Amino acid sequence: MVRFSTLLGAMYHKLGFRRLFWRVFIWFWLSSLLVMFATSFVIISKYSSEDYAKRYSNDVLTQAERIVWRYEQTLVPQANRSVKLKNWINKKENRRGHLMSMLIMDDTKQRIYHYRLNKVKPEDRLAHSVFGPSGRSYQVFSKKPQAPRIYTQLMYRFQSLQFVFIFFASALVSALLSWSITRPLNYLGSFSRHYANKQEVAPLPRALLTRGDEVADLAQDIEFMINKTHAAATAQQQLLHDVSHELRAPLARLQVSAALIEQKSPDSRHVKQIHNDCLRIDQLIQQILDYSKLEQGNPAQEPCNINALCEQVIKNMAVTYPDIPVTFKADNKAQLNGYPEALLQAFDNIIGNACKYSSDGQPVDISVNNRENSIVVSVRDHGPGVDESEMSKLLQPFYRAGNKMHTNGFGLGLSIALKAINKHHGELRISTPDGGGLLVEIILPRDTVA
Repeated sequence: MVRFSTLLGAMYHKLGFRRLFWRVFIWFWLSSLLVMFATSFVIISKYSSEDYAKRYSNDVLTQAERIVWRYEQTLVPQANRSVKLKNWINKKENRRGHLMSMLIMDDTKQRIYHYRLNKVKPEDRLAHSVFGPSGRSYQVFSKKPQAPRIYTQLMYRFQSLQFVFIFFASALVSALLSWSITRPLNYLGSFSRHYANKQEVAPLPRALLTRGDEVADLAQDIEFMINKTHAAATAQQQLLHDVSHELRAPLARLQVSAALIEQKSPDSRHVKQIHNDCLRIDQLIQQILDYSKLEQGNPAQEPCNINALCEQVIKNMAVTYPDIPVTFKADNKAQLNGYPEALLQAFDNIIGNACKYSSDGQPVDISVNNRENSIVVSVRDHGPGVDESEMSKLLQPFYRAGNKMHTNGFGLGLSIALKAINKHHGELRISTPDGGGLLVEIILPRDTVA
């Protein structure tokens, strides 16, 4: 029983029956069928025995008249008529439906037809009279009608064409009701995802906003939330942009002043410190600008050659880190449509981190693998690695791992890379491989959705 319940639950999840459409459809359909069953039960239970007896007697007389008519029309000697009549009944009358228990005798008391009436007591029989085409009178005996059980009547009625039509009509109405409820909800979900991907505000259809029900209230709330979120994000980006540019002007003057002082006192330790700090602040401002730029709407996609982007970054790293050897394994089919500037920035940050944290002489291994639906760029260094407790925090802005006292940086490199990869609906995985170091995998879907 437990295994069956587990299997049923797995099928329930796999077939998607948790969706609101199926929930509304199934519950409304079951409710309509339950109402149909209950209504039929009430109607059938109120059938009077007289009505049923009348219908039963009419059915007996109708079938008896057909049998008598066939009996008189059979042009054979009277001794063989019963055999011919029996053969005709087996071929023709059985096709009309259920044969009724009865006994038919002519005016000479001769039995011409008998079917399942032997075990019926005389007091449980009814007598009828019918006339043949020749005018002869025939006596018909049948058992007294007994109203069938409600279950039998229900099954009989549910086999009729009317109930089949009602069954499928209720399913169609339930499906239309579910569709009318879930369609605007699906549209709102698609609208929200479109805004999240492109950061573009488009008005919702007026028909959806003015339909006057709870869905319209939800649509209005979503539109209000998106407008507020967009306004706040725009203001934040503008603030970062303005502050960064405002800081760069006095920073440039400070660098010029430090350079002039350094010319007069080239051995001054304090002047060199000021100069280095100015460079660090300038780098921080540039990274903040890069981070905020990735929050803006997506430009038009372009063809991206992943091998060429990686090779460009590797050439730059050879100048910055000449003591770190880099191995590169390319894949000729690694191409997709995307945003090359964003990918170049992501590769530069990730490969730069690998070179920065690698020990002198230890290689950085880079490989590009083309899979069925994605391209995977793997970057592995042989440095000190990262503790498992800090692994989940590496992608947070301004977070630096335990070796932050030994390297320069601001903790924005991986955050910027993650933003760039998210623009391509990709995935960034960080793990500690066997042998130490750090492995960073960039998984880019081949069909990037704009």
